[in-house]
Formats: sequence, structure tokens, C-alpha cells
Amino acid sequence: MRKFLLPVLVIVIAVVAAKILLATKPEPKKSPPKDRSTVVEIQELKLQEYVLKVEAAGVVKARTQSDLVAEVSGRIESVSETFQEGAYFNKGDVLLTLDAQTVKQAEKIAQSELTANQASLAQLVSEEKAAKRSLQLAEKNLQFGLNELKRIKGLWNKRLIAKSLVDVEEQKVIQLEQQVTDLSSRLTTFTSQKSASRAQINASKARLESQLLNVQRTKITAPFTGRVLSKQVDVGQYVSSGKALGTIYATDYVEVNLPLSLAQYELLDMPEAFRNKKVDTRRYPEVVFRPTNSSATHQWKGKVVRSSAALDENSRQISIIARIDNPYEASAENTKAIRIGQYVKANIDGRTFKDVLVIPVVALRHGREVLLNDNGKVSIKTVNVLWNADTEVVVEADSALINKQLIVTPLAIAANGVPVKTLEEFKAEKRKAKQEKAKGQGKEGTPPENGKPNEAKP
Repeated sequence: MRKFLLPVLVIVIAVVAAKILLATKPEPKKSPPKDRSTVVEIQELKLQEYVLKVEAAGVVKARTQSDLVAEVSGRIESVSETFQEGAYFNKGDVLLTLDAQTVKQAEKIAQSELTANQASLAQLVSEEKAAKRSLQLAEKNLQFGLNELKRIKGLWNKRLIAKSLVDVEEQKVIQLEQQVTDLSSRLTTFTSQKSASRAQINASKARLESQLLNVQRTKITAPFTGRVLSKQVDVGQYVSSGKALGTIYATDYVEVNLPLSLAQYELLDMPEAFRNKKVDTRRYPEVVFRPTNSSATHQWKGKVVRSSAALDENSRQISIIARIDNPYEASAENTKAIRIGQYVKANIDGRTFKDVLVIPVVALRHGREVLLNDNGKVSIKTVNVLWNADTEVVVEADSALINKQLIVTPLAIAANGVPVKTLEEFKAEKRKAKQEKAKGQGKEGTPPENGKPNEAKP
């Protein structure tokens, strides 16, 4: 009997102990349901204006590029520091100086010729005055002789004198008349002689002025403010008239020829130029230029100033010409000097869209759909695309889109109702959880050192 009761008793005790353990066990902690929302970045959709950017490229050209040419022959005496490749100069600066001895001698000869011709003219004027006085005297003598001849003829008619006296008086009158005729003829020659002398004086003056100019031309000055592109001569070299000394270009502004397709040109809304109508230059678009080097970050600002008169026969493109003012003046915006011949990219301001929505290109799905955050749920909307750029898309404004939250994070699974959470909400929850954890640790306190309770210090 004992052998039978002992196992039963053990089983009963074990069952009772198990029930006691189950009744007194601590309740398991309930964990909140796992949040399966996808964290996304959003952008609030606001109405705005959008200026189209038309892309083009072209080569930088100088507004004016000229060969510096010697106008007189001579040996180069000096070369200015401003006449070196890449050097800048101002209008009127002396770039080179030629030996001026030869042209100065020619100037002295021209001055001597002018003085001699002026003296010859003065001599002619003096002789003319003397001839006029002689003519006046001869005319008076002739008049007196005629009167005397008339008196003598009257006496001869009365037979008071001999005929020989009349003949003598007539010979005197003939001589006086010849003298008057000679003096009159001589006076007429003075007019042509003075004209010839004045012509010689004018020619001498012209030669003198030419020689004076040649003296000035021995100092070769800059015709405009600019920069030296190349130099072909140096000190001691003999140059002939017409010899190219170097190439210079103006630096007040540069121009870039930008070829565009007709479709691109239409996007610019360029003012048309007519023969009988002045162009409104304020409507010409702004341009931002950048180097073709992808690592370069600097840029230059310019403005379109005109368009070409005809299409290119081969490419069927039309060119616009943009200007960059003062590209070689350092400023906060201009930290790099543009180079002549440099190939640059251009972003041209085109037509303006008003009251539109601009979204990142990554937010557009299938070319016509966007995802919105509708109270933590995905909402798919169809949009009307107006313009596609490299990094952004312009869409038509819609009341269902304005002031809504656009999801810009690409989603692997996108369907209406999929739960999402904004990045800001996710960060806020993380901060809140961290704060609650810190509060919980503060309530539990820190364990005593070495298993002993901490004693309060007085």
C-alpha cells in the first residue's frame, strides 16, 4: 500500500507545485505592433514661375581682334612690358618705339621746302605790287602822251609846226601804249604764278604733315583697351612699313556665337529685328556660361544682343550672339578670366511658365504619374507635363496637387494606400524614443559600487 501511495503523492505534489509556479509567474511584456511604414522624403508643392533654360555651346571670340602693323619703316628701339603675350594695355599706351632719325630728317626737308615756297609766294606778291604801280604810272604817261599828241596835231593842222614833230610824238605814244600792254600782260601772269606757288605751298604742307605723322607713327600706340594675343617682333629688329608686329584684341566685352535649332530658338521668345522698327533690347534673354570642364564651378553672366540674319545651309540652324561685358575685370562674381577661343556651355533664359509646379525628375513615374503623401498613405496622381529638364520637370497646376506633399523618394512598391512616413516624422520618433529611454534609466537609478549601498555624504 505504501509503495502505491508514495508515487501518487509525488505526482500530486508536483502538480500542485506546477500550478503554484504558473499562478505566480510574471506576465510577459507586450511589445507594440511593428511599424511597416516606408520612410520617404517629401516636397511641398507650391505655385511658382519657371524660366526655361535652353542649352547651347559655342566658342568665345573677341569683340575686336586686330593685327598691329608698322606704318613706317625703322629699327625697333624699345618694346613695352605691356606688349607681351597675355599682357593687358590701355588705349593710347605706347607698345613699341621705332628709330625716328630718318623720318625726322624727312620732316626737316619738308619744312625747308615749305619755307622756300612761302618765300617764293611772298616775292611774287611783292613783284605784283611793283608791277601794278608801274602800270598805273605807265597809264598816266600814256594819257599825257595822248593829250600832247592831240595838241601837236592841232598845231600841225594850223601849219604852225613841222610834220616831223607830229611823227615823233606819235612814236612816243606808241611806246607808251606798248609799255602799258606789257605791264598788263605781266600782271595777268602773276595770278597763275601765285596759284602755282600756293599749290606748291599746300603740297609742302601736306608733305610736312605726313612727315610729322610719320614721326608720331614711330611710337606705336594701342588703338583700344585690350590684351596681347601674340607678339612677332622684338628690340633691334628692322621692320618695314606694313609689317605685322603682333595681334591684339579688345577686352571691354567678348562675344559667343551660339547655334540653335529652330525649336530651341522658338523657346527663347526673341524680339524680331525689322528694318523700320527698333528692337526692344530689354527682351533679349540672359545667358549663363560655364566651362565644358565638368569639374569647373565658375561661371560668367552675359546677354543675347542679336541673332544671325540667315539659317546655316548645312545644319539648318540659326545662331544667336551673346555678349559678356568686362570679362577681364575681377569681381566677387568673376574670379576666372575667360579665354579667347575657349569652348563654353550656355544656359539661355527662355520662355517663362507662370503658376506651375516644379518637381524633381526622380519624382515622375512612367512619364505622367507622381506619388503624394496623403495622411501617411500613398496616393497616385496623374499630371500633365509641360517641360522636361535634366533634373526637374514642370507640370501643370492642379487643385489636387497644390500644397500637397510630393514623395520624392523612389519606392519599389507604389500603390494607393501603401503606408509611408516622412523623414521628419521618423527623426522625431527616434528622438522621442531616446528621451523616454533616458527617463526610464533615470528612475531605476545606478547600482551601488561593490554591492554596498551608497552612503549619503554630509
